[in-house]
Amino acid sequence: KMKLAKLTLLFLVAFSLSLLSAKGWEVDSDILVNLTQGIYSDNWSGSEKSTVTWVAQSNTTAQKQMKEWLNYKNTLKLAFGQTHQEKGDIDGDGEVEWGSGQKSTDKIDFESLFRFTLKSFVDPYMALRMESQFVDESGAKKYYVNPMLFTESAGIMKSIINGDKTKLSLRLGAAIRENVDRKLDVTPVDGGAEAVAEFKKIFGDAAASYNSRLSVYQAIFNSKKDPNGYWKETDYRWENMLSTKLFGLLSANLSFDIVYDRDKQVNNKVQWKEILGLGFSYSLF
Repeated sequence: KMKLAKLTLLFLVAFSLSLLSAKGWEVDSDILVNLTQGIYSDNWSGSEKSTVTWVAQSNTTAQKQMKEWLNYKNTLKLAFGQTHQEKGDIDGDGEVEWGSGQKSTDKIDFESLFRFTLKSFVDPYMALRMESQFVDESGAKKYYVNPMLFTESAGIMKSIINGDKTKLSLRLGAAIRENVDRKLDVTPVDGGAEAVAEFKKIFGDAAASYNSRLSVYQAIFNSKKDPNGYWKETDYRWENMLSTKLFGLLSANLSFDIVYDRDKQVNNKVQWKEILGLGFSYSLF
């Protein structure tokens, strides 16, 4: 299964790059870099420490109407960031030392979606998604691009709103997930029902935009032994990104994510993450 996962990943990358080299693609790609710092003088009376946090993000979509009856869309979301904190004058030589960067953001999210545009009330679809991170530091040994969660799904979808500046689509189908973790000897597999809602709104002349994605997954079977039965609980993830261009390349960005996955959490509380940053953004296409 490990070899199959690697081959699948390589195939997706090669296939997507070959398609992107062709003409007729609608490509939308943005790069965001946010930087936050808090600096204190050497004679500061408090116990605070200077910190520097940086986050780089990239959001890319490539879509093409391959045939009259087939639409193909790729979505790639990448993010990585670190926080560096001042350690002080450890050696007593008057030189302030900084600690190594601690990971604050890490995300790899790639999805390929085939939509069969049959001009009916709903359209059938097939999708393949891979979610991972750049660096896995959860164990004694460091791994890159680990773990990898593969989701294969198929079902029906509907575009509720399909305007130039406002888009809303809904998907409902069956899905199978494989969680490939190189720290483990086995690859857990589960299957169930999946629902996805995606919303995009552009304000003004593309000066600001809001993107939201809500996914809900209910497992029906699981190959992993779980005496607590946590895998039976419904998983959901709500991702939100609000971006606005202030002037030139300067931008302000707010991301807010809510996640609940009882099978991977130490308690039954909802997880959330919020990042507010001021930085630079650039549209590649």
